[in-house]
Formats: sequence, C-alpha cells, structure tokens
Amino acid sequence: MPKICIIVAYSRNHVIGLDGDMPWRLKGDLAYFKKTTMGCPIIMGRKTRDSLGRPLPGRLNIAITRDTTYKAEGTETLPSLEDALKFAKKHSETRDIFIIGGGQIYKQALPLADRVYATEIQHEFKGDTFFPQLDGSEWIEISRDPQLEENGISYDFVVYEKGVNSET
Repeated sequence: MPKICIIVAYSRNHVIGLDGDMPWRLKGDLAYFKKTTMGCPIIMGRKTRDSLGRPLPGRLNIAITRDTTYKAEGTETLPSLEDALKFAKKHSETRDIFIIGGGQIYKQALPLADRVYATEIQHEFKGDTFFPQLDGSEWIEISRDPQLEENGISYDFVVYEKGVNSET
C-alpha cells in the first residue's frame, strides 16, 4: 500500500503562498522537490496546477477541481482528494503518493497523510496561504537536514512521520 506523503515549503510563520506563487525562490528546495517526487504520482489543486503552467515531467500529474470542464495538458483531473488518491493508487506502482498543494488540499490531506516532507524556511514572509501547524502529539520528526543559506535565507529539509500513538 503506497504511503500518502505531503511535500511542502513553509516559512517560520507557516506561509506557503502569496498571490498564487511562493514568496521565495530557493534552487535547493526545487531540486529537493524534484528528487523526492520523481517517478511518483503528484496530487494538487487546480490553482497549483495553473501556477505550474505545465505538467511536471516524470510524474503522474493529478489536479483536483470541481470544474468538470477544466482541462490541463498532461494532467488527470478529478473532483475530490479521495478520487485522486484512488486514481493514483490504481495507476501507479510507486511506494509514495505526493500531495503538493495548495493550502486547501493540504488541509484535506493532512489527516490522511503518513509522512510530511517539509522545507522549513527560517524566515518570516508575508502571505495569504498557510500550512497548518503540525500537532506534536501526532507527528514525529524523523530527520532534519540543514541546508546552506541561499539568497540570504536559511532552511532545513525536515521529515515528519505520523506517530504510533496517532488515531489514524
């Protein structure tokens, strides 16, 4: 059974977006995202898919939208997270399925997720989209890999797993 994983970059104040884009540009984070998700299904909301401008190569791209007329090249569109997860499990042999955003999709996926791959940016940013605070009684930090400062910004790659004491 594949693991449901969230991959996200957030600031110290949990900002993930501003005006439909990320408020930072970190090449190291983009490389980490690519390496981590390559070959796996990626599930995203319609706004995230639109912000990408194209399907991400080497991955099964799935967008969630209630708009039945929405079409995006190289992307399967489905009406709900549940449908997207079923589709990903049926059409992929990988060990992981990745939820890549945005804010509403993260909120829906967090209770279902087994693991969170977080780029924790040690800086505060203005934003209009946020990632929920992880509950320390439910999520256990299993690794932290500090990165070299980039563009004056320090950040860590952190992996969390749902703990053995969690209900799900």
